[in-house]
Amino acid sequence: MLWSLTKWNHRLSTTRLVRWWLRMTVIDRFILVIVYNFLFLVYSFFAFILWLMNYGGRALVGAAASDSLFGSVIGDSIPVGLRFVLGLLNFVSGVAVFFEFIFLIVVFGLSVFFIVDLIWDFLNTRKDLANIVSKEDVILATRGEYVGGHPTLPHARFVYLVISGTQQNPYVGIILPGFQPVVYKIPLIDITNTKSGIDEKFGKPGIFNFSLTSITPSMWKGSRTSINIEYALTGRKYVVEIGSFIRGNDEVQMWKNYLTCARAEADTGKKPYGQWKSLPEEKKKASKK
Repeated sequence: MLWSLTKWNHRLSTTRLVRWWLRMTVIDRFILVIVYNFLFLVYSFFAFILWLMNYGGRALVGAAASDSLFGSVIGDSIPVGLRFVLGLLNFVSGVAVFFEFIFLIVVFGLSVFFIVDLIWDFLNTRKDLANIVSKEDVILATRGEYVGGHPTLPHARFVYLVISGTQQNPYVGIILPGFQPVVYKIPLIDITNTKSGIDEKFGKPGIFNFSLTSITPSMWKGSRTSINIEYALTGRKYVVEIGSFIRGNDEVQMWKNYLTCARAEADTGKKPYGQWKSLPEEKKKASKK
């Protein structure tokens, strides 16, 4: 749900809170909710102890002030200091109960948000990805975190990622969702046919390489894998880092394999083994007579 609400606005998508929540796996979020509920139970226990002490103290003062035999015995023996302590305990107990109520609202809201966000994200995000993959010129699609490295995209945020293009010229697309989606392309193979002096300097075929790293820590377990895509464009080298894929580390490894196969198919024209969706052939322009 948070992704569906913020993906339309670039400023919201780049905030730390949104990225922190989307970066967590389902297990991370579940443990976070469990921890908050456990802390609430601990706090409620101590608030209940304070309430019992306050209740007992007030009952003692009430009995001492009554005309009963108990009151006549100890009514004048309660020191002023003890009355002050009982009054302070009454105040502290009231504050504890008030914050317990606030804590209850926060924990209940977080638990409900976790469940709704889980269901909403599962249905809506996967529907978006299915619609993207259904296109003829898309091999693979996912949601991941763009960490940085693209020369024209300075802000880290979560995006849709695709392997698209044509069989002869595939690319990795960074899609910023919106009413008019913005696509940043990372070419797997940079092809140029021009022979001018400028092109000889800046238009050489792009150098493409990629690797996996485990530098993005998970909140509760080990490390998360990110993929680094290194390529050259206009004579300069860039390294784009993406990670926190929606299906976890296994999907990152799968993307590395798909990138390798997509580039190999562009080089050799041979279809990779097994279930594989080839990109469409590049249409040749009709020669002008």
